[in-house]
Amino acid sequence: MVLPPIFLLIAISAIGPIVLNGVLPANTAIMAELQTNYGTAQLVLTVFLGAILFGQIFLGNAADQYGRRPVMLISLIGFSIGGALCAVAPSIEWLLGARFIQGFFASVCSFLPRTIVRDVYPREKSASVIGYMTVAMMVAPMFGPAMGGFITDNFSWRWMYTGLSVIGAILFLASWFFLHETRSVETARSKKIPLHKAAKQLTQIRAFNATAIMLSGSIGIYYAFLAGAPFVMMESRGLSASQFGAWFAMVPVGYLTGNLIAGRFSEKLGVTKMITYGAIPGMIGVVLLWMLSGITHPLSLFIPMQFVAFSNGMSLPNLLSVAMSVRTDLISSSSGLSGAAQTAFGVLLTLTLGMLLPLGDYWLMIMATFSALVWVGGIWLWSTSTDHH
Repeated sequence: MVLPPIFLLIAISAIGPIVLNGVLPANTAIMAELQTNYGTAQLVLTVFLGAILFGQIFLGNAADQYGRRPVMLISLIGFSIGGALCAVAPSIEWLLGARFIQGFFASVCSFLPRTIVRDVYPREKSASVIGYMTVAMMVAPMFGPAMGGFITDNFSWRWMYTGLSVIGAILFLASWFFLHETRSVETARSKKIPLHKAAKQLTQIRAFNATAIMLSGSIGIYYAFLAGAPFVMMESRGLSASQFGAWFAMVPVGYLTGNLIAGRFSEKLGVTKMITYGAIPGMIGVVLLWMLSGITHPLSLFIPMQFVAFSNGMSLPNLLSVAMSVRTDLISSSSGLSGAAQTAFGVLLTLTLGMLLPLGDYWLMIMATFSALVWVGGIWLWSTSTDHH
């Protein structure tokens, strides 16, 4: 089986991080124009994550039952419509509803390209390809917050959502012409497993549970950062939207570097070593968050997060490959379900931080530490399971 055009999979994958973090510098402008507070404006992140949660569960199972191509095409159109609705939002309630639509269909961008890679390649090889694919994919998110901040400061946050809508339409057309079906003949012919049964079967596998917990903890630190950094840097410390976006570029640089290492060594060292070694920089980053917490310079937040992002770049391609390998007849369902678990954790974190951050910046560090402990718990469960080799 031949992999569809890699440039198309990269472009689709890049939409997820861009639409997740590229809109964050606009929070202050949204507060002013739509007359709301930070906790409510921050819900553009929480609602989006909640929508991704549902999208990964339902669309992941749909991709196993009906094929990768139809689910991708329908979702890209839905994503484009959601972006257009965000752009014309007359109220914060409208904006949040449109963000849900946008997020539900954007969920395919996070799991379906890697599902397609796993359709074509075995476990170790797919981890390596996903690592390299993410390296190229991260170029766009490096500039997402910077571009979002620039558009917000110089034009309007609405133009940012308009641009995302146009990109969704372009990717739909590209997918229509260039994306072929990669679901295996065996999977297509096999008895279709409903969503609730697929979830039950996957959660009975210890290695799958361990992987989902590790994903939740490692990504949870990043979600805590996404929810808290705009408040800490812009509200507490006075950075403009453009300045925040420029500093934010440090984070994807760290992730990109970790991806390069994952792409280079995953196939050689194996997923178990890469998952274990990959956690170390993340723990260092959380310790640095506390050590530098008394310093107001942006580096006190972005250097620790660069360590965390580097750690995620190393371990995530391997974690995702493992999650999709526990049941080869449920590749898309396992990809969607493991993604849903980490997203659910992210929703809880961002909701909690939205309420607690006005009480003190230190809540960002507390939530990041909690996520790190979850990560460690997942590593322990992984090390004691016998079904991950």
